[in-house]
Amino acid sequence: MAGGISAPFAKVAKGLLTLDRRVGGRESYAVASILLIAVSVAFMVRILPARWGFILSEFDPWLHFRAASMIVERGWAGFFEYGGFVEPKAWYPTGLPIGRVLYPGVSFTLAFIYLSLSSLGIRVDLMELASILPVVYGMIAIVVTFLLARRVLGTGTALASTLLLSVSFAHISRTHLGWLDDESLSIPLMHAAFLTYLASIDEKRSVKGAVALGLLTALLLGYTGATWGAHRFPIMLVILFTALLVFMGRYRRQLLFSFTPLIAALAAVMASVPKLGPTYLTELTLVAGYLVLLYLVFSEAIYRYYGGQKAVLVVRGLALGFLLLAILAALLEIAGLPGLKFLSVLLPTLRQQLVIISSVAENQPATWATLFNDFGPTLLLVPMGIYLLLKRRGEGELFLAIYALLSLYFASSLVRLALPTSPIVAIVAGFVIHEMLARAAGVLAAPRGAPRLRRGDGGRKILIVVPLLVVALIAVSYLPRGLGNTWGYSSIDAAYTPSTITASSLPISREARVYDWLRAVEWMRNNLPPDAVVASWWDYGNWITLVGNRSSLVDNTTIDTLKIAKVGYAFMSPANVSVRLFKELGATHVLIFVTHRPQLGAGDFPRLLYFGDESKWFWMLRIANQDAKALGLEPLDEAAILGPDRDPTNPADKFWTETTLGRMIPFKPRTTTDQFGNVVTAHYYEEPVIEGYRLVYSSSAPYTSLAYVYIYEITG
Repeated sequence: MAGGISAPFAKVAKGLLTLDRRVGGRESYAVASILLIAVSVAFMVRILPARWGFILSEFDPWLHFRAASMIVERGWAGFFEYGGFVEPKAWYPTGLPIGRVLYPGVSFTLAFIYLSLSSLGIRVDLMELASILPVVYGMIAIVVTFLLARRVLGTGTALASTLLLSVSFAHISRTHLGWLDDESLSIPLMHAAFLTYLASIDEKRSVKGAVALGLLTALLLGYTGATWGAHRFPIMLVILFTALLVFMGRYRRQLLFSFTPLIAALAAVMASVPKLGPTYLTELTLVAGYLVLLYLVFSEAIYRYYGGQKAVLVVRGLALGFLLLAILAALLEIAGLPGLKFLSVLLPTLRQQLVIISSVAENQPATWATLFNDFGPTLLLVPMGIYLLLKRRGEGELFLAIYALLSLYFASSLVRLALPTSPIVAIVAGFVIHEMLARAAGVLAAPRGAPRLRRGDGGRKILIVVPLLVVALIAVSYLPRGLGNTWGYSSIDAAYTPSTITASSLPISREARVYDWLRAVEWMRNNLPPDAVVASWWDYGNWITLVGNRSSLVDNTTIDTLKIAKVGYAFMSPANVSVRLFKELGATHVLIFVTHRPQLGAGDFPRLLYFGDESKWFWMLRIANQDAKALGLEPLDEAAILGPDRDPTNPADKFWTETTLGRMIPFKPRTTTDQFGNVVTAHYYEEPVIEGYRLVYSSSAPYTSLAYVYIYEITG
């Protein structure tokens, strides 16, 4: 009987031992466990905003959601009709041509997953699915980053990278619950493309393997291009790195057989994206790819004819010729340049010509403070990491070093590019940590007979102490306030905040309750006439149209800068002028957003917070004046409105008494003295009375909130 029972157990044990050998034994289990921990931490941190409900954050995600909803309404046929989609309530009266304005990747992915689940009989709420997908994308990004780092730098570095990326502030900020935007999906796609590209050019790769992986890289880069406006970065990185390898004398046939299908398939995919179209085939991004392909073809012929060092010299000389061709193609406008918005990332000074771009906080150049806030102490390890990568002289290491240098430059040029930089910072910092810990482990695991650590052996002790201090410093920086962190704002704290609309566009803590914008859009849906047209600054257009279900004049797509300038001009003009301009635009109502805090104590005074139109008016003025002549209007007197200090937080009296926006803001400045006799400016509520306008809605009573949405009816 015992033998009969033990026989099945013996077979099971034998099977488990066989499985153990195949998967790599205990080491593989440890690697899988750490990776699972990193992915689990990433999920738990990024899902924290669920406390306030499953709702989208920021502004652009609502447009992606609307596009996905339009596809879902039409079923599978919606994917083929996408190019003709128009949102009629946006950019009144013309509507917003979604198919020609929006990159389809995010919307297509959401709609595809929803329709696939529905086909299987699984019913989910589209809003809940849209809210949680960014979290899933963030988890996938961690796994793909692990695979990329492991291929180039080994398993130890890959594991360290995943742990760092799981709690990276920059990465969390755009992959948390509700952030249904381009970047959250593009990062895993981009890293997957880098992984397949590096695999395709491996010297040991067969021709068939190089071709297959080249095609896969093209599809991944094409998916990225159909999703993200910054797709030019990963595409150009692959193109230029290929040319660099040939220039360095590392040509091999795998480069040609990988790159040929890559650039051909990529061109076909990009030309099929409605927003880009066939004209993208002649943009410098792809033209550079064509030139590099020719460079590879000529290099193949040169290496066959010459061989050896002479071929290297000829190929390097040929590179200069192709570089001149690229410059001539750009100068003669044979190859189209990317828009000024993208060129301004390379040359930040160009941004001075794009006032509407500069008006967005995340489009400003980064400071050391913002960079450190995004990346934490890991940023300090990057210079050493780049040095160690270059010291290795491997192709994968060189690729990562160039990726890191370019990403950090772009992140310094533009605040919003911190997310694409976060994975490479995690990889490079993880590499440094792994190298330091490996050296420390080498000291601790000295072979028998080796001298032990002594009091005077300071150098070897440093090899042990420094890595532990670095790891401790990084770990402590991620501690949330609930665990005793009193010195900073950790990435976990940043994740545990409500969505933008739930927080009324304020950077508030989780304890605050500011639901003014939610109340405002609900009021618009239920109380404004269906044909109402609401004028506001462009920041709020998506919320008015897509959440409030009422027509807006301008929104976050900023497709018509002249119209935005006219709205800004109206806000900065006297009431009689603004009534005329708003009516010309077809508006029936005007919405403004003001942030203000009440008096907090006996020695305090109520003040504006400058997160709403009370600070954005400065950009309304600049944008209006930039295009005033094109609109047939006289430029506004900036000096008279700004005042002698040109301080947007302390405008001249003319702003409060003569501009429409200044008169609509009900909290007026009043000079007083504090308990110490210092002169201070406070802002007190005064019932607004403006000829041609009637206040019909206020989201909160005065001094009861931090954010206020006011809606005026145009009566003049």
